[in-house]
Amino acid sequence: MKTWSFRRRAVTAVSAVFLLGMGGCIAGIADRPEEIERTRIAGTWTGDDAARVELHPDGRFEMSGIPRSAVVFSFSDPPPGDGKLSGSGRWQPAHAGDTVDRIILYVEVGGSFADVQVEELGVAESGEDPVLYFSTSPDEWYGFEIRKTHM
Repeated sequence: MKTWSFRRRAVTAVSAVFLLGMGGCIAGIADRPEEIERTRIAGTWTGDDAARVELHPDGRFEMSGIPRSAVVFSFSDPPPGDGKLSGSGRWQPAHAGDTVDRIILYVEVGGSFADVQVEELGVAESGEDPVLYFSTSPDEWYGFEIRKTHM
């Protein structure tokens, strides 16, 4: 009888730890703001070490000082070294609607890019001080962040 009681308590304890851990993960995902109003996208966004992305209302963008580690090169060879990247091109929301969860950057040839590259910015925070991020891994939801500059 003692063995059964001990096993039952052990299973209950392990189950409780698992469920609490899963609840924390689910709560973390649910608490993460994921969308920003389309009208708030255009502007200057800055990050650490002078990283800068300017998203113009006409759909053009320029970026400079972006860490090499912030960009995942999937269709072209990355530039050598671990330096900073620069480039320009067109941007657009990933889907139609009043709010946006992702912004697609079509980086044109030039600057640090020898081939056309497609990058994605996700929305990490959408409050008064919005934050976007470069997705650096398909296995993780977050990457190098840039914040909207107030002018």
